[in-house]
Amino acid sequence: MLPLLKTPLTGPPVDGAATLDTHDETLFDNPQFEHYEATSNIQLFFDLFFVANLSSFTVVHEINSKESLESYIGFVCVLWFTWCQVTLYDVRFATDSIFERIAHACHFGVMVGFCVVSPNFLADDGWGPLQQLSLLLMASRLTLFAQYGTTLFFTWRYKQTCAPLIIVMASLLLAAMVYLGISFAFYHRVHWHSYVAWYIIAVTEVVINVLVAALWPALSLWRTHLVERMTCLTLIILGEGILGLTKTITKIMKLDKKFISADIGMLISAVLLIYLFYQLYFDSIRLQTLGSYRQHFCAILHFPFHLALCLVMEGINQTLLWAHIVGTITSLFNPLLYGIENGTVPTAKLQTMLSDLFTDIFSRFETTDVVYQQAFTSLNETLALDPNESPIQFLNASFSAIMLSAKTVVENFGWEIPTEIEGEGPLVFAETFDAVLRVFNLTFGYFAVCTGLVIIFSSVFWILCSDHTTGASLPRYISTAVNMLVGLAIALLSILTVASAAENLGETAWCLPALMLIMLGLIVINHLPRGYYTPKIEEHA
Repeated sequence: MLPLLKTPLTGPPVDGAATLDTHDETLFDNPQFEHYEATSNIQLFFDLFFVANLSSFTVVHEINSKESLESYIGFVCVLWFTWCQVTLYDVRFATDSIFERIAHACHFGVMVGFCVVSPNFLADDGWGPLQQLSLLLMASRLTLFAQYGTTLFFTWRYKQTCAPLIIVMASLLLAAMVYLGISFAFYHRVHWHSYVAWYIIAVTEVVINVLVAALWPALSLWRTHLVERMTCLTLIILGEGILGLTKTITKIMKLDKKFISADIGMLISAVLLIYLFYQLYFDSIRLQTLGSYRQHFCAILHFPFHLALCLVMEGINQTLLWAHIVGTITSLFNPLLYGIENGTVPTAKLQTMLSDLFTDIFSRFETTDVVYQQAFTSLNETLALDPNESPIQFLNASFSAIMLSAKTVVENFGWEIPTEIEGEGPLVFAETFDAVLRVFNLTFGYFAVCTGLVIIFSSVFWILCSDHTTGASLPRYISTAVNMLVGLAIALLSILTVASAAENLGETAWCLPALMLIMLGLIVINHLPRGYYTPKIEEHA
């Protein structure tokens, strides 16, 4: 029968295993917590709520502006540290009881609440969702406070566990009160940027929890399956990248109903890139028990790694999508633009080309009535021109129709043009069209930085997880150094956004294939120190 509460201790009873004057050398064994070798089903189920939140948030908040990038980083921060706090408890003290099942139901409810508020996360005048998220964070910490309280109840006779458990519980209770206070700040609309306190408190409470685990062996993360939990979340993030890739493919097929040859090459490269990132990480990480401090350090470093990996997955999808957008715009607008610039194409033919372009775009791509009416008015003015008018006069009349059409195409694929369409004439036309191409700069910038960071962190994880006394060799250290240097070089490619180099690269179909070839080279370099593979066939009795 399922008990109401269950002790997290294992071994002999308290009265027989340890006394009130337990000596230092028995701190870890007495009390001895039951450590599980693998992730339980309920923990995996909780991980699925993480990826569900991440996926739904990405759909609503595609990263196409600095504001959307900031909100994405902020939401992942809140989500990850909430997940981490629950995980730090589960890997050490989780049991199967009625109370624990109720507590997990509360954590599931918090994750569902995150999904509810995510569409309006950091939205303009979104005071209500901010208040609701603060209350959700408070509820999560209070639930953890109660869970740690049950652990304290079963271990209060062990004097070496009371102090660390009380410190963790105090940090959770204080964090819950701060979250409550922030909710009132949003309720009374005192200060919009109060949400910054979420990030500070979330990082602080996890650091306190990890430090307590490092300083008090009785609550250590050693001999737990924490690294496995981190690798499970890595797999889930990679899986979310695949989900995002399939959504990108669906969006392209819905709007254009076809793939060009460049799209196919980019798509193959995108799939291989996700697979190569998987290999790079799991060739570096090890699931065996790490030393206490290395385990704690490895756990903390997984936050920036997971954040960078999330942005890499998003960057792969956005780069694929942008390459298709450039191809679509080129095929739609280049004939008309070439005719205008050439100066020898009759105005009557230009009018026909614009009319066909207008019909094609607004029959396939959705837009608002206001935008459509503005473009339609510009089209009528252009069609009313005398056939003997010059291409310059044609451009002045058709400027609004052309740019609103281009804007409609770009925004239907989920991107935003950062500048308003203003003025008329060839100069303004060229500047505005360049602004459309500069949209790629943001994606290229964070994609390059985060790709470099993922490569560097993978190398750091190998250093933390490897056995430097028996399993390391000089070639392996050299290959790790090469990986880190290549990661740094890729991150520094973000400076290309200062010039037009990033835009030029974004107009080609070589961004993802080139990165895929680099990653393939890194995988080969990683395996060279291991020597040649020897085929082996195992015989089964």
